[in-house]
Amino acid sequence: MKVTGKDETFNKYINETLLTQTEKPLKKAPAPADVPPKSPRELTVSVSQRAMEVVKAYEAMESEPDVRLDKVQAIKKKIENGTYEIDYDKTAEKMLRVFSDEII
Repeated sequence: MKVTGKDETFNKYINETLLTQTEKPLKKAPAPADVPPKSPRELTVSVSQRAMEVVKAYEAMESEPDVRLDKVQAIKKKIENGTYEIDYDKTAEKMLRVFSDEII
């Protein structure tokens, strides 16, 4: 990467710094074979109460369907019967709230 601009001293410093950083050899992490395995008695796993709560919440969420069919069927019936009414004020408020959240 080369940095260009009016101040050549600054550019030279940046370029030299970047070159020396990229040319440094990376420290090699030990390979799994280099690490001696522990005996089964030495291995312990502990799960926090918070982690268990997160797993329960995730499982509960996954068990629920994505679409609430009872609501969809009720709205379909109202549309077919011609009795479905739209609350335009409520719809406009929600649209404005989403729009204002995106701006901020």
